[in-house]
Amino acid sequence: METLQGIDPKEIIDAKWLKGERETMAALVAYIVTESNGQKINIDMSPPQMKKMYELGKMAFYYRSGPMDFACTTCHGAEGKRIRLQDLPDLRTQAGAAAGWGTWPAYRVSSGEFWTMQHRLNDCYRQQRTAEPIYGSDVTIALSVFLAATAKGGPVLTPGLKR
Repeated sequence: METLQGIDPKEIIDAKWLKGERETMAALVAYIVTESNGQKINIDMSPPQMKKMYELGKMAFYYRSGPMDFACTTCHGAEGKRIRLQDLPDLRTQAGAAAGWGTWPAYRVSSGEFWTMQHRLNDCYRQQRTAEPIYGSDVTIALSVFLAATAKGGPVLTPGLKR
């Protein structure tokens, strides 16, 4: 983006959600996923870099950190968990990952905003009381690859509607 489009990375990394370049990126995500709506989740895991990102995402998914010693599995590692009125899919399973990853980006009714998967992942880190990843960082891409690969075969149902 910096080389081909002339976008200063600080405009994305330091920006607020849905402002500036992040707003542009969210609009692009919304368009692309709408074109994928109803398709089966099927990412190509054959390239070595995808395998590497999958393994990094898997490690991040199970890694416990922060003052609460949370991992993604703290909330998304068992069937039937809920926070307030929100069901929490078991993202370790194909069905759970499809219900989770396959429905983002989504409109958040509680905030009246459109959230990308990047925004959702950063908010999970915030809720874990740990440092939020840098926007577009390897760890957020890796988590998305891990979840998409786990969700393989499930439907893309986007944009989702979330509480």
